[in-house]
Amino acid sequence: MCRMSTNQIEPFSVFSKVPLQLHMWWNDLGNDSKKIVERILGGLVSLLDIKPRTDVIEALIPFWDPTRNVFRFADFELTPTLEEIAGYAGLDGKLRGQYLLSPRPVSPHGFLNLLHISRKVQDDDLSKGYCALQFLYQRYGTPQGFEEPNLGLTHGGDRNKWEARRTLAFITAFLGIMVCPRKDKKIEIGLVGMADVAIKKINSTVVPLVLIEIYRALTICREGGNFFQGCNLLLQLWMQEHLCHRARYMNHGLTGKNCISGCEKRMIGVVFPEGVEAWLARLSSMTADQIEWAFGWLPDTEVIYMSGEECHILLIEVRSIQPYAPHRVLR
Repeated sequence: MCRMSTNQIEPFSVFSKVPLQLHMWWNDLGNDSKKIVERILGGLVSLLDIKPRTDVIEALIPFWDPTRNVFRFADFELTPTLEEIAGYAGLDGKLRGQYLLSPRPVSPHGFLNLLHISRKVQDDDLSKGYCALQFLYQRYGTPQGFEEPNLGLTHGGDRNKWEARRTLAFITAFLGIMVCPRKDKKIEIGLVGMADVAIKKINSTVVPLVLIEIYRALTICREGGNFFQGCNLLLQLWMQEHLCHRARYMNHGLTGKNCISGCEKRMIGVVFPEGVEAWLARLSSMTADQIEWAFGWLPDTEVIYMSGEECHILLIEVRSIQPYAPHRVLR
């Protein structure tokens, strides 16, 4: 039997398959619960239907400049912006007036309390700061979870309480799997604190979290990491759409929460490279006049590009703080 050498480099990987359970969970949610999820996640839920492309992400890594948080190509720089992420999510309100979600320290007991699960429930993962999707799904994903007596739920037979916790659990699972993925496919328990605040604060936004997780993942991979810990699906769409260059500026109109699901239509007629080597060749030869600088669906409200005193903004995400200075790439 052939064994892999301990010195052999592991292949680069990304989040590559949406769990069927997450699809089923979303489909089973009631209309009221879906409205709450869409208020917080917006069109990001449509990422459930996007096919991951590992080659796009792997080819982008060498072009990432971690000291400036930008991609540096032949004669220009480019970076995902808050406005672009907000546009993809259909959450294009005035970001300056929204509450930025920040990490909340959540203990295993705190995690169980927020989800109305008895502290008597034993799970080895919780003490390590994460849980499996199955742990959440069997309690709140499947409709049968409400009536299952052996799951340690403390809703006391109140379906409204169960439905409320079901929504919280879904948002936590979505963030842990789609936005802040782990290589072992587990979910950070601290995300439940952020999800809880997002539900309670009407003007909160997940947009900075999504963007900064992408920045952090790019930097880790640029320094030798072999798993992309950010939202690779959104970065993939972002890069592909910037390659959809048109001779004239085209306004596709407001897309709202259908922006992600409408990507395929907007990319009709554009041929993308296949495979890492082909993508590297395309990105290496790409010049500023060959890309689409401004997406036609971007909101025409004020752009956030600098603070009043500094030329960058510090944004907080789950596992680090990242500077955001998109004024370097504005056109």
